[in-house]
Amino acid sequence: MDSTQLNPQTKPTRDRLVLVTGVEQPEGAYAARTLGMHGFDVIAHSFTPEAAEQIAQDITGIGGRATAAVADLSIGGEVDRLFTAVEDTHGQIDTLIHAAWIPGPESTGTSLQSIHPHDWDRFLHAHLRMLFTTVRRAMQSMSDRNRAGSIVMVVGVDRSAADTRESTLARQVIDGAIEAFTAAAAHDISARTVQVNTIRLVDELPSPEFPDQHITPDFDTALVFLADPAHHSWSGKVLSAPTPAPAPAARFADVH
Repeated sequence: MDSTQLNPQTKPTRDRLVLVTGVEQPEGAYAARTLGMHGFDVIAHSFTPEAAEQIAQDITGIGGRATAAVADLSIGGEVDRLFTAVEDTHGQIDTLIHAAWIPGPESTGTSLQSIHPHDWDRFLHAHLRMLFTTVRRAMQSMSDRNRAGSIVMVVGVDRSAADTRESTLARQVIDGAIEAFTAAAAHDISARTVQVNTIRLVDELPSPEFPDQHITPDFDTALVFLADPAHHSWSGKVLSAPTPAPAPAARFADVH
C-alpha cells in the first residue's frame, strides 16, 4: 500500500465518538490516547475501573475529551449495558476500536501439548463471543443514525508473551479468526454503512513486494485513517503496522 495515501495528522471529518475497548492492554491504551489527541471524543473501556479511569485522565490531561467505562465483554448482558449507557449519555457511537483481550492458555506455554483442552475451549469461546457480541452491538448503535460508522479490530504480537514477544499458538488462532471475521463482516448485508477493518501489529513488516499486503508506516497512521468512516472503500482489509512503543503523556501534550 502506498503509505502517502494516509495522513495521520488529518482530523476526523467531524467530532466523532469512539469506544476503545481493552485500554488495560498496551495497544488499547495507545489507541485511546492517540485518538484523543486527534480530536475524537473517547470512551475508554476496561475490565477494571482503575485502568479505564487512568486512560481517561491521561486524555483529559492533554486537553482531550474522554470518559471511563467498565464492562466484562465476555458477557452479552454486560456488552449491551455498556453500549446503552454510552448511548444514553453521549449518543450513538461512530467508531469502535476493539483491542480487548482476556488472558488464556498463552500464559502457560506456547506449545500445543501444553494447553489443557478446558483452557482451550474457554479461551476460544470467550474471545469469539466477545468479538461477536461487541461488534454486533456496535453495528446496531451505528445503524440507529443516518451516518457511516467504522469498526477496527487490533491484533498482534504485543499481547502474547511479554518476555519473549513471541506469538503463541492460542494468540495466532484468535488473531486469524479475527482477520477472517473482518472480511466476512465487511461483506455482511447489515454492514452496508459500516466499514470493518483489522490492524495487524507486527515486529517486522512484510515485504511490500506482495500486492495483497497493506502496509502502513506506523500504528497511528493506520488507526486514525481507519477510525474515520469516510474511508469505506477500505472496508474488509487488514493493514499491517509496526507495534508501537509505549509513549509518555508528554509526547501527546507536545502536539497542542
